[in-house]
Amino acid sequence: MLITVIIPTYNAEKYLINTIDSVINQTFGFENIELIIVDDNSTDGTKNLILDLAKKYKNIIPILLEDNSGSPSKPRNIGIKKASTNYIMFLDNDDFYYPEMCEKMYLNITGSSCDVVTCRYRQFINGKYNRRKSFLDDLDSFIKIDSINEFPDLMTLGFPTMIWTKIFKKSVIIDKNILFPEGEFYEDVYFCASFYEVAKGIIVLNDFYGYKYNVRIGKSKSNSQLFNKESFMKQFKGFKRITAFFKGENFPFIPELVVDMTKIFLYSDLNKECQKRFLNEMNSFYKDYKLTTKLNTASLPLNIILNIFIKLFSLNNNFSIFTSILIKKLK
Repeated sequence: MLITVIIPTYNAEKYLINTIDSVINQTFGFENIELIIVDDNSTDGTKNLILDLAKKYKNIIPILLEDNSGSPSKPRNIGIKKASTNYIMFLDNDDFYYPEMCEKMYLNITGSSCDVVTCRYRQFINGKYNRRKSFLDDLDSFIKIDSINEFPDLMTLGFPTMIWTKIFKKSVIIDKNILFPEGEFYEDVYFCASFYEVAKGIIVLNDFYGYKYNVRIGKSKSNSQLFNKESFMKQFKGFKRITAFFKGENFPFIPELVVDMTKIFLYSDLNKECQKRFLNEMNSFYKDYKLTTKLNTASLPLNIILNIFIKLFSLNNNFSIFTSILIKKLK
């Protein structure tokens, strides 16, 4: 087998079979793929589904955790340690690889001296295609750099820091001890940013869309759409880890993380004490945020509005709390 695909699962029986089928039906040949599925103690029929598939395919490796860890980090870390190939890819349990994904990624990373190759993805919200403008749309179809310092915009929040659009050289992960922080969110941003920082050679397949990303809104929400206190605290814990690790480094994803964390704050159901604690801890980020900040994930008019809005947050906590209350009432 030539590559390892790692899927963390939790209560995914409704959509997991389509996800796994997208790996089985790769043009690369499923016999070349080691598929590790790590279940985070599901309470539906996910475990049985995984075990049944493992009986059918020798290259499907099931790992069933006895306790739920609360995030995909631990399952992914276990998958990394179990992987027996030289290259690792990730897939979420409700997403989809397009047929040429593995072949295209493998041929590009083995045909170069690069440590990581990344492609584009298509986003679907409740089954409907959502065309998102990206700063990469106007760039060359093939981008190759020796280090992240040549193109720091690859640290932009969003596409560049999505782990599932990439193939990683496993030796770099092991040698540099790059793992997903457990018990918190933004874990994929931290993993990718940590990898990018040490990677010797990065390729962007800017005209290849290999991944289907599903955002579930409504009865069955993705973690990024859960605006409760528990999810908020995991998100904020991840935010603090990343900003502390990359402190002083001028990567574009830091101000974008500030904007994203503020959006999550505005939508989350938090009591007043929790709101004040968050705003006090964020105050230094708001004060350091520059009105001239260029956000790659926003149009120019929206960029200007967001910059002004973030600066206003540095002036008065009561304004921030009032804005949060108003937004939730308008939802």
